[in-house]
Amino acid sequence: MVDSATISLANNAINSQLEPVANKLRQLGIPGLESVLEEGKFNIHNMVVNDVKSQVIPVHCKLAASFGKLTKDSFKSMDEELKILLGATVKELQKTPCDQLSWDQVISIFSQNALMERMHDSEIHKSDKLIKNLGTSAFNTDGSPDPAIVEEVHGWFKKLLNNDQDILNDTKIDIDMLAMIVAQSGATINSFESFFAKDEYHKRKVVDIGILRFPDIDHPFVKVYRIQLTAWSHSSRVLFVQHDSNGITGEFNAIQYKPRESVIGKLKQETIEKATAEAESLFD
Repeated sequence: MVDSATISLANNAINSQLEPVANKLRQLGIPGLESVLEEGKFNIHNMVVNDVKSQVIPVHCKLAASFGKLTKDSFKSMDEELKILLGATVKELQKTPCDQLSWDQVISIFSQNALMERMHDSEIHKSDKLIKNLGTSAFNTDGSPDPAIVEEVHGWFKKLLNNDQDILNDTKIDIDMLAMIVAQSGATINSFESFFAKDEYHKRKVVDIGILRFPDIDHPFVKVYRIQLTAWSHSSRVLFVQHDSNGITGEFNAIQYKPRESVIGKLKQETIEKATAEAESLFD
């Protein structure tokens, strides 16, 4: 069995290979997905669920980079078309200020790139709601979550993402933590009056991230996708009897792009060599 120290050393070696390209992307305002999720996890731990006026989204980034199994060594073994695709992706993003990189802008940039094309049947647009009408129950003054609902939200989230294991491995969103926020089955007593009667409705977007997934050996294409989750809850209580309904609304969009062979095949060899060299320089 491989020990944790060996795994850690291997991961550090991979990360060091990706650091040059990750730095170049950060300079464009495109952080690594891992750092975005770490910050999001911290924000979720510290968020005030009842602060409905807050516009701060705990897990938020217009565009973050994910590399999958890509390494400098594996990149060298890729064919020229994939190298050109990766290089063209970064080159196009360099033309747009990071504060303008909305989801629509990213899709527009890729769609207008002559060196890439959408893969057939790869475009996904999904929206789904998970609604729980919990009926009448004795309220929980600490607002603790129902474990069954937490598990249900977990399964619902996987389904929202088409059970795409690659994306689930990529994002590693702490859905259990999000589920606990969504599945609040009790309203906190914050005043003497609220002990006898309380009517609460809360709605808050908790996740909005766009992700640029670079090609690797197992997935020889560029994938861009966006995940949005909005949590809401409605609680009404008179004395010790409480009526609860909770839910989460999710949106998932994804598109895959591959090299446009009809265009790349007509490029001069000199142009191909230059484009390949530019792509390889991302790792230097």
